[in-house]
Amino acid sequence: MATSEELEIARRLFTEGWGGDHPDSPLQFMTEDVVMRDVVGHPEAMRGHQAVIDFWGDFAGRLRVPVEDLYSSEKGVVVLWMAYGRIPDDASENAGKWSCGEGMSRLEFKDGKVCLEVDYWHGSQGICDDWQEHFARRQAMPRRQRGAITGA
Repeated sequence: MATSEELEIARRLFTEGWGGDHPDSPLQFMTEDVVMRDVVGHPEAMRGHQAVIDFWGDFAGRLRVPVEDLYSSEKGVVVLWMAYGRIPDDASENAGKWSCGEGMSRLEFKDGKVCLEVDYWHGSQGICDDWQEHFARRQAMPRRQRGAITGA
């Protein structure tokens, strides 16, 4: 089973890393030779820190990824999350609101850091005015009810 330290790294990767304000925010939780794949935005594997920055850097400061749940196995951790991307103020539609969608990631670890991340999701599933309020409403739902709805 994953260690408590790996579970904490998994949580922090999403809340502080992917939800961070700088293009290099997630790198503190990843090995130098990390392999990452995002099935929606980047189906080919990204390898190493620079590839992660190149993929994610434009979203830094506009993305929040709170963790809904963590599952542990002998090979790593599965993270269930909600992604909230702030729509730019100069957008023609929904400016300043948050695009939201649920997803999950499979993580494997080496030397206390993530060495493999594979993200599974379908992309945006809705729009909300306030990501924190939206997430709090989801958290207040029983798990079964939350599982029966989309990320909208």
